[in-house]
Amino acid sequence: MSQNHIHSLWTCTQKEVSRLMTEEISGPKGFNNKRQANNYVRHLFTKYNDLMKKLDEFYIILVHPQKRLILRILLDGIVGRLIELKQEMIRFDGCEYTYFEDIALDQNKTLDDLCIQIPRYFSEDRFKTIEQRNQMIKLILNRLDQSKTDHLSRRSSLKSLTTTTTIKSDQIDEITLAHAVRVIQAHERARQGRIHAFFMRRTKKDLKIVETKVINDDNLHDSCLIIQTIWRQKYAEKLFHRKKIQHAKLLGMILPERNVLNHNFVDDNRDKKRRDVQMQYQQEFDDAEDTIKQKLRQYEETEMKLRIEHVLIQWLLESRQLYGQFPIYPSEETSGSVMLFKDMTIAEIQEFVTKQAQALKNKKSKRKETKKQIKKSKKKSRKQKSHMNELASSKFLPLINNQLSIYKDVFYKRDESYNREQRYDQLLLMDQFRPTVEDELRHDVDTILRNELVYLKLAIDNSEDKVMKKLKKKKKKKRRKKKVKDLAANRTIDSIFEELVETRIILPTKPVRQNDFIGDYQYSAETIRYNQKEPMPSLLDCQQLVILQIIFPLCSQNVHLNLSSRKAILLTGPHGSGKELLVHIACNELGGLLLDLSPANLVKSFNTMDGLKLLFAMIKRLASTISPILCMIRDTEILFSKKLTPQEKQYQSKRFKRVLQRFIKKLKPGERIMCIGLSSQPYRARIKPLLKIYEHIILFPKPNYGSRRKICYEILIEKNQMNITDIELSILASISKGYTIGQILEAIYKVIKIKHENKYVNNYCTAKEFIPIFGLKTPMFIDEEKKIKNWYAKTPNGIKRLKEIVQTPMKTKKTRT
Repeated sequence: MSQNHIHSLWTCTQKEVSRLMTEEISGPKGFNNKRQANNYVRHLFTKYNDLMKKLDEFYIILVHPQKRLILRILLDGIVGRLIELKQEMIRFDGCEYTYFEDIALDQNKTLDDLCIQIPRYFSEDRFKTIEQRNQMIKLILNRLDQSKTDHLSRRSSLKSLTTTTTIKSDQIDEITLAHAVRVIQAHERARQGRIHAFFMRRTKKDLKIVETKVINDDNLHDSCLIIQTIWRQKYAEKLFHRKKIQHAKLLGMILPERNVLNHNFVDDNRDKKRRDVQMQYQQEFDDAEDTIKQKLRQYEETEMKLRIEHVLIQWLLESRQLYGQFPIYPSEETSGSVMLFKDMTIAEIQEFVTKQAQALKNKKSKRKETKKQIKKSKKKSRKQKSHMNELASSKFLPLINNQLSIYKDVFYKRDESYNREQRYDQLLLMDQFRPTVEDELRHDVDTILRNELVYLKLAIDNSEDKVMKKLKKKKKKKRRKKKVKDLAANRTIDSIFEELVETRIILPTKPVRQNDFIGDYQYSAETIRYNQKEPMPSLLDCQQLVILQIIFPLCSQNVHLNLSSRKAILLTGPHGSGKELLVHIACNELGGLLLDLSPANLVKSFNTMDGLKLLFAMIKRLASTISPILCMIRDTEILFSKKLTPQEKQYQSKRFKRVLQRFIKKLKPGERIMCIGLSSQPYRARIKPLLKIYEHIILFPKPNYGSRRKICYEILIEKNQMNITDIELSILASISKGYTIGQILEAIYKVIKIKHENKYVNNYCTAKEFIPIFGLKTPMFIDEEKKIKNWYAKTPNGIKRLKEIVQTPMKTKKTRT
């Protein structure tokens, strides 16, 4: 697509965003029921999600650096608004999982159209830095592995040398004459057998050559008949097989073949070229600041200085005519003469200057009054919210409005015929940096005029300029805080990075993306809720929740600062349900660092209290330059359980829990660090101490029938081109009931490996081949599933949802009567 066409599409989407903003601002803010409020928020959520997908595509294709900057801030605002709407849905519904099948039916869309896709702009701009970092991790790990192999080879060579020296000549077994004769005879017979076999092979070849030469015109007819019969037999078998497949397709018993075109190589080259152009233009845009400021000083400095001096002298003269004396010149503390260049009259400016001293005195009284007003407004707002279900005020709507106004003022209906290559616009940059240059020049003019005014007052008015005395503030007695020593202050970031990679705390992420997490949606959630029951979420519902709770809050600094702090999240579910895979996906999509802070990993290197403190100090130091950072903690139930095995007692979990709790409390809003706990047996942990660290809990269930079938289809047919019918797929999905995703994938890859080892040509696959493999694995039993559900029901989210379910039948009874 051309850049002009994308710009026209962008204008259309900008209009859609402005329409949606007007609808939301002018729309209802209070609702009678929570259900009405939840439906309104869900509709808003789907609209913002569609706009985010469109704007993300435009951001990736656009090359103009100034347009991309506006788009990026606008995308940050929409992402932040989506997180806010999700919080509202949780507040109204009492459940973290939201379902959109009724909205999909109303809008004639599929659930894939309404699903959240992770925007590519999170890691697109930092593509090269992320690649370099991953290469560094691989190099350090390879170096460690090589040093280990060298060490092992040296040890083995030393052992072999010591063993050879210890062997004595007496220990060597002596061979008798009879045994030696037998060995020679066996070798001789083997030699004669090889010669005989060679001659036999040669004679057979000679016979075949003679038979082919003997063919005459008499037996040509017979040979043709043999060839015809074999060919007709094979052709008839092929026709029968083709008709059988067509008949099965008509009955819906077999999946139609998909013609997938592989344009990956072409797309990769195109993306590389586009990315290189974007990087080049962005570098030019970053380097242009100094050159444009120099140009402005070179061509407009004298004009700017004369204009500022003219305005200031006019103000001095007019104020003397009005008040009979020269005014007090604004000090540097009150930003000098900046106020004079705003839309204010001379009387207003004089009042502002004279009231500076009074304003300093009345600051304390004003603060007290404002505090009282804030308290009163808070009480009123609480009373109003108790009566109505209102939407909370958004922090991201002003940001979106600001970017829309900037786009209208700058790029809407702008003639860009002079900039066909879509490089940065010099005129726009000059308008952007002109006020900064003016401020620098104004500071020089202020110092000159302030000195001249002193002499004018002495010469004309015979008075000196009164210097405004600063009010002395009473020093409040502050409690002495203990100075916390930064243990990693003397360390460089490169040395910290190398040490954490060598100790296996920084992990290399798996090359996985959002599409690699396979699953299906929960299609009957609303019907289950209608019967006053809570549906179990599907795998893709959990994935959507992870995107909103982990990936979106860490996407950029603007989003992270404007949101309420989310420092730790717990992912619970059976072993092999895809928790760790989603952490790797989040790390790849964000372009962040993955740290393994599980107790079993820390025992090897950072086991003591001082070692743990040093580790968290190093992580904080890394977060200042490399962000975001995801800290993965496997088997978190060990930290909060009373009964521990002898092996788990070696981890010293209490010590780690204390240090981790302090570290999470000290995290500030600007630091993009998140701790993600993984637990396959959460019922072992005590709930109260667990909730002190982990604010949110996401429950991963067993895969339902749809997700099991989709996993089998994607891996067997799409990725490995195996021949399997639709009936066999459904049988396989029903056989694998009770097993987790990890166990199903292991079974599939084992069958594929057996096929490749035996070198089957047709790659035909049946459900029978999976039965013995599934028989060796232990499924997730109902008792264990009930334990996890009962444990989740005791958490705050589970209690809220149970209250909502209990209240709904009471409401329906009242409405019927």
